[in-house]
Amino acid sequence: MKKCPDCGMVIANQAIRCPKCKYDFTDGQGAASAGTSSVSAVKSVATIMPMVVVNKDNVDELYADLKSRIIKRKTEFDHFADFLENRTSWMTSPAAIEGSMAHEKGLLIHSVGVAKQLLRIKEALMPQLDDESAIIMALFHDVGKVGVEGKPLFLVEEKITTSALGLGLGRSTTSSYIINPKLVHMSVGVRSLFLVSQYMLLSDDEAQAICYQGDRSQITGKENPLTMVLETANKWQTKIYESDEVMKQYNFSTTSMK
Repeated sequence: MKKCPDCGMVIANQAIRCPKCKYDFTDGQGAASAGTSSVSAVKSVATIMPMVVVNKDNVDELYADLKSRIIKRKTEFDHFADFLENRTSWMTSPAAIEGSMAHEKGLLIHSVGVAKQLLRIKEALMPQLDDESAIIMALFHDVGKVGVEGKPLFLVEEKITTSALGLGLGRSTTSSYIINPKLVHMSVGVRSLFLVSQYMLLSDDEAQAICYQGDRSQITGKENPLTMVLETANKWQTKIYESDEVMKQYNFSTTSMK
C-alpha cells in the first residue's frame, strides 16, 4: 500500500491514479515536487471526456449504459427505473412545452445529457463525488416532469387548421404540448424528490440537489456542493449543448460516441 502525497489517501501500490484527488503516479516517483500537484490537476482536466451528442438515435443506448454503472444501489435503482419505464411517460415525454426539447423523448435526452455533463464536470470541480451519486442525481433531477402514474405532466394537443390550397380548402393538423390541468401542482424539483424518494434512499445532499438545483431561491447561501455542481451540469447542457446556435458560435467540441 502507498499514501497519496496530495490528499493522504492510502491506496494499492499498483494504482496509477488516486481515486480521491486524481494524483497521477505514472511518473514512477510516488512523491511530488513543488509543482507536481498542479501538473497532476492539469493532466486530470486535460483528459476529461468530450461531451457526447445525445439525440433520439442514441439516447436509449446511452441511457442503458448509465443504468449499467449503478452497482451499490442497483436493486432500488432498478425498481425505480422499472416504475418509470413501464408506468409513466418517462421514455417518451418532452422536457418542456416549447424549445429544443419540446418533442418526444425530450426529457430522456435532456436527463441523459445532464448525466453525461455531470460526469465530465465533476472531474474538474468535485472529483470526490461518487459516479453513482452523480448519475442518480442527474438522471432524476427532472423526473417530476413525468407527472405521476396515470397523470402525465405534458399532454398532446392537436389543432386542425384550414388553409386555401388552389381553388379548394386544405386542412392540416398540428400538435403541441400543454400542461395537464388535472395534475396536483408541485414544482418540478419537489415532484422529482417525491417520486425518487419512494423507491431510493437518498442522502441529505442528494435530496437537496434534486429538489432545488433548478430553483435555489429558497436556499440561497445554504446550497451544498452537490446542488451547485448539478446546477452547473444542467445549465451547460441546457444553455449550450441543446443550442445549435451556441455550439456553432463558440465551437464546442462533441463526439458521437459514448
